[in-house]
Amino acid sequence: MIRFAVAGLTHGHVWGLLDTWAKQPEVEFTAVADSTPLLEQARKRFQQAYTDWETMLNEVRPEVVLVCADNRTSAQIAIRALELGSHVMVEKPMSADLADADRMLATARATGKRLMVNWPTRWNPAIQDLLTRAQAGEFGQVFEFRFRAGHAGPREIGCDPYFVEWLYDEHRNGAGALADFASYGAVMSVALLGNPEKVLATRGNLTKDYPIADDNAVVVLRYPKAVAVLEATWSQIGTDGAPNPIVYGTEATAGVLDGKLRVHRKGSQPEFVEPTPLPPGASNPAEYFLACIREGRDPEGILNPQIARDAQAIIEQAK
Repeated sequence: MIRFAVAGLTHGHVWGLLDTWAKQPEVEFTAVADSTPLLEQARKRFQQAYTDWETMLNEVRPEVVLVCADNRTSAQIAIRALELGSHVMVEKPMSADLADADRMLATARATGKRLMVNWPTRWNPAIQDLLTRAQAGEFGQVFEFRFRAGHAGPREIGCDPYFVEWLYDEHRNGAGALADFASYGAVMSVALLGNPEKVLATRGNLTKDYPIADDNAVVVLRYPKAVAVLEATWSQIGTDGAPNPIVYGTEATAGVLDGKLRVHRKGSQPEFVEPTPLPPGASNPAEYFLACIREGRDPEGILNPQIARDAQAIIEQAK
């Protein structure tokens, strides 16, 4: 059995991830650590519970650690867990700043342990298929990539107060909506187009009557022969009905709409294409990361820590 531990419960994505890990028969829920009352919600699923993550890591020495604290603390946990010999999965984004992302990457390489940054969009078959087809040249030369993500705001949609607390703290989050949502577009842009030559950005609190770093941000990435436009919002009501993300190529325009690929090729009418299903063994973060560990290989695509680090650099440059 693989000794599995969770450090931090304040990242709201943790609960869905726990359900995914629970379905892996070779995984033993050994320990969990968190300093908030959220610990009581998770305690019964684990053999041991701690209020201090460092004590847990030192005493339990888990083989795999899932890190779901605030972005700044998550980087500290990940570095220590790697140093103690654990493989580490960190929920997006990689960290609160580039310096911590660099330290995480350097520690993973020095220890030889696997590090994966989990992005929920990776498990969306349509988004994954769109990027795969674009990388393969199916739409011609990609000259523009667009991605928009957001909602009405963490507090407004009912995120738990421990999640909201650090999302609204620029030091612990890295920014506001810029860190929360533009990071998704940044990591996809790096995977598709590489590192940009220039970054142009604007952000601000456009709608909230309480102080936060930013509730809206727009980032433009300039490449030698392409641009990427990333939009992030904590103000949007509902959805706008547009395809998202969108790839503009010299042979076709393609985007994700209602779980399918909308592809408009040169000289043809738009068509809706069912995405290629995610393959067995790589359909969710837990089974994929376990396969990487067993096979001694680094996660690929947007899950790769180098690509996540380069996305972190874009967010830092945007700030």
